[in-house]
Amino acid sequence: MKDKKTTVYEDRQEKQRKYMEKHAVLCPHCGAEVLDHMTECPYCKQPLKPKGYTPLTDKQIKKIKLITFSVGMVIAIVVLVCWSLFWK
Repeated sequence: MKDKKTTVYEDRQEKQRKYMEKHAVLCPHCGAEVLDHMTECPYCKQPLKPKGYTPLTDKQIKKIKLITFSVGMVIAIVVLVCWSLFWK
């Protein structure tokens, strides 16, 4: 009879192994097994086309940075205005 702790650990490992197998694909360049979301093979460093995922373009990255900066500035201004009004 197996120890209950060992069984739970083995079950968790089995679930993780099945999950990883479901997302594993072969690199078309070197034939190594890689995950389907990778953009570069960790073995041969060749580019991969991720399945169901496209990397952000430079335009999208710039837009995200602009929005993040704008929201941060608005929060900073609100904090400064509230601080100056309430701490007089």
